[in-house]
Amino acid sequence: MTFKKVLSFFLTGATALSMTTAALAADDTPIMLPADVASQDWYAPAVRYVMEYDLMDVGHPENGAPVFEPSRTVSRQEVADAIYRAARCLSTKFAGEPSLEGISKMADYADVGQSYPSAMAFCYNHGIMTGSDKKLNPGAAITRQEFAAVLQRTMKLFAENGLAEIVPGDGMAVYEFSDSRSIQNWAISSVSFCIKNHLMQGDNRNAFNPLGNVNRAQVAKALSNIAAAAKK
Repeated sequence: MTFKKVLSFFLTGATALSMTTAALAADDTPIMLPADVASQDWYAPAVRYVMEYDLMDVGHPENGAPVFEPSRTVSRQEVADAIYRAARCLSTKFAGEPSLEGISKMADYADVGQSYPSAMAFCYNHGIMTGSDKKLNPGAAITRQEFAAVLQRTMKLFAENGLAEIVPGDGMAVYEFSDSRSIQNWAISSVSFCIKNHLMQGDNRNAFNPLGNVNRAQVAKALSNIAAAAKK
């Protein structure tokens, strides 16, 4: 998948019009789902989307078929990587390499994985993921209410750059969930924002599960929802 086709999905105007038919045709290979994702799975379209635009990596076990690991819990740095890739696909405004100066001063900077410094720096520099107690906690799992805050900050960044239209959350949307009392006060506005903007939703038991860890299927779905909210 070339960067040109990525832009063709998100952008309008001269950039998209400059693409040739031959370039599009060369990239129109159907995206096959990994071995561990069935076409009827609720997250299958989202997995196909993130694979098409190279927003998340697919595993390639030795002597085995490619796998997505949809139920695997993601780390904070993996979420940062997905957000970073989505931003760069959304606009050339984010094409520049982010400065590492800010995160390099964090106490656990050395714990950032080899593939993730730029992604962590992007999210840190834009106030999307700033850590706590002078730590980035790159390898820690991220809860659903924390993920909601990340998505809210991401969408606000996109909106400020004229790349997305958002609906403000009023805090009331959270009370539709059976476990609304489990959502911490600091996360209420973020969860409400994500519900209002169709970025996240509850489970089939009408619970949001705010303290549950986010898995790869949920990240893929959120990224596809971001694309739906972006201006095209």
